[in-house]
Amino acid sequence: MRSAIVPYRSSLPASAPAPGRGLVSYLTSRRNLAGSALALVGAGLALADPVGAQGLLLVAGLYLAGALSVRGNPRVSRFGFEPRRVQKSLAEQIGAAAGRVPPQVLTRLQRIELTIRTEILPRLDCLPLGAPELYLVERTVSDYLPTAVEAYLRLPNGYVSSQPGSHGRAALDVLVEELDFLDAEMRQVAEVVHRRDMDRLLAHKRFLVDRFRREDAQV
Repeated sequence: MRSAIVPYRSSLPASAPAPGRGLVSYLTSRRNLAGSALALVGAGLALADPVGAQGLLLVAGLYLAGALSVRGNPRVSRFGFEPRRVQKSLAEQIGAAAGRVPPQVLTRLQRIELTIRTEILPRLDCLPLGAPELYLVERTVSDYLPTAVEAYLRLPNGYVSSQPGSHGRAALDVLVEELDFLDAEMRQVAEVVHRRDMDRLLAHKRFLVDRFRREDAQV
């Protein structure tokens, strides 16, 4: 049996958190509730047996003990996913597929990985928060790509469909078409990134031209 491709587990939230909600999130978190509960116990002990400033230290110490005993929620990147995890997942998927898929499949996987790793991930800051391209990259790595390869690996080598309407399509041909489609989509995302970089370059050129024209006019 051929090994399965392990997909990257998405951390993409349904929507980006609104600015200023960090404090509210902490106040309602399990960490704060646990700390507050122990702090109330400390306050009760301090009231029952007043010990002055030591009572305040007891309350603060119990709060910290309670808060630190609860694991906080993992931090989510402002992009909705962690770029390093995406890159690592791609490398793992290619490693798992190597030797188990035909060369034309592996070549396409490597081409997709190269585009994402060298042209998209390093320039994610070019894309605004909530951009559809961010979602597309994340879903390609966490779902679309591993699902396509996994479906192929579940079939016997050289499998040809006999289902009505399939026109005797080979599983390999279908997978290659899927990978070509994903490759084209990632190229489009990379082009969006490059276009934004070009816009910045042109804007900087206009700034320089305008700046030096003003200086020449003042001479």
